[in-house]
Amino acid sequence: MRTPLVLAAATALAGLGLSPTTAAAAAAATTEPTVTHERGVVVECGGRFRGDDVYVSVYENNTFANVFQVVVGDAGLGRSRESANGFVSRGEVRAGLRLDDRRVLVAGTAKRVGKRIAVHEEHDDAGQHIVIDGFHRALRTDLAMTWKGRTIGLDCGEAFFYDLEVTTTDTTGD
Repeated sequence: MRTPLVLAAATALAGLGLSPTTAAAAAAATTEPTVTHERGVVVECGGRFRGDDVYVSVYENNTFANVFQVVVGDAGLGRSRESANGFVSRGEVRAGLRLDDRRVLVAGTAKRVGKRIAVHEEHDDAGQHIVIDGFHRALRTDLAMTWKGRTIGLDCGEAFFYDLEVTTTDTTGD
């Protein structure tokens, strides 16, 4: 069954010189799922710096952005930066940025441990139906943050490597 939207798109494309069959196929093709293969790491840590809570995030994704983020204190003093090369190499973490005109450096290790954990998730978001299949594997971390002449240990509660196939389908019919 063809929806009115697909027929309208086919009619519009036919006006550009495409046959109705080709135009209908082209219009329907825009609703085909998009599949990406995503690999990377998620490391989220906390700590205390001179009485303030610290949040540190290291996120890598081979398909999208690699992002390093630091937030210090309730006032939300923070910054993030992207890197095409990422922040984790062979289990070694090294990420830096400038915060409050001083360099912040997070360094240490994040090594894969334990068994792979199968992942299957489905949800709808912003007019998209998203299906995620693949696996996670825990990371054992030992990270420290150096800033303003002090070094603090970080407690990383959420830390894992992932290898996922993500299928996104438009649910709006556009």
